[in-house]
Amino acid sequence: MKKWLLLAFSLISFSAFSQVSLAYYPWESVLSVSTNPNRVLWLDARFQTNALLGQLNTTIAPLFNVKRTETYQIYVGPGFQLSPISAAIDNDDLLQNVSLHIGTRVAPLAAIPNLRVALEVAPTIRTDFESGVLRSRLGVVYVFRKRAKKEPDSGSN
Repeated sequence: MKKWLLLAFSLISFSAFSQVSLAYYPWESVLSVSTNPNRVLWLDARFQTNALLGQLNTTIAPLFNVKRTETYQIYVGPGFQLSPISAAIDNDDLLQNVSLHIGTRVAPLAAIPNLRVALEVAPTIRTDFESGVLRSRLGVVYVFRKRAKKEPDSGSN
C-alpha cells in the first residue's frame, strides 16, 4: 500500500517540476493533473473532489497522443481507478475499475492557446466484472508551459 502511494506521489511531484496541465470536469467533480500533454506519451492523475473520504477514488491513466496539432490533440489510453482509503479502512480491493479513455483537447481561443476544452468518453468496467458504465466528460484544461529561457544579449558594442 505504501509503495502505491509513494509511486503516485512521486509521479505527481515529478510533473510539478516540468510542464503540467490542470483540468476540471465539473459534472463529475474530477480534478486532473497531467504531465506534459504535448508529448506522445503522458500521464494523467484524476482525483474526485466531491466525495466521502471512504469513496475518494484516484484514476491513473497513461495516455498516448494519436494526433497533435497546435489547436487540438486526440488521445487514447487505459485508466486504473484506485481506492487507497477504502482499501486501507475497509480492506477493499485497491484496484476498483479499469477503463479505456478516448478523448480530445481543443484550444478554441487563439489568444489563449494554453486554455483548452476537453471532451472524453471512457468505457469503464469493475474489476469483478459485475457492472460497467460509459463515462463521458466535458471539462476545462489549462496547460502550464515552461517559459523559454532568455539568452544573454550579446550586444554589438
